[in-house]
Amino acid sequence: MTFQSNFLLLMVLVAFTFCHVFADDQKLHGDWQSISINDINNPKLVDIAKFAVNTENMQSENIGLEFQSLSDGRIKVDNNGTTYDLTIVAMEFDEVNVYEIVVFENSKDQVRKLISFD
Repeated sequence: MTFQSNFLLLMVLVAFTFCHVFADDQKLHGDWQSISINDINNPKLVDIAKFAVNTENMQSENIGLEFQSLSDGRIKVDNNGTTYDLTIVAMEFDEVNVYEIVVFENSKDQVRKLISFD
């Protein structure tokens, strides 16, 4: 191959790589991403879920709600921070219930807010 052919091939590969990386970056910003079953017990996600349960207990004066586990979830990252939409299992007194929680976190400003607990 000539120098020009090699250079052209190199440029095509660089352009392809750039487009592929940019497309992956776009998927992470603004779109909901499912949490894989392997990541569902990630300590960060468990911490977010426990934060939601503790906040719900304080806001509703329900001191009987106890976090048990995460069962499903998805994450959305944008310029403002990360939104977690998680399905959790919690025990309320002697009854096991499933709850949908949404928590917003901006780690740059160290802000964490419970958006909903249903």
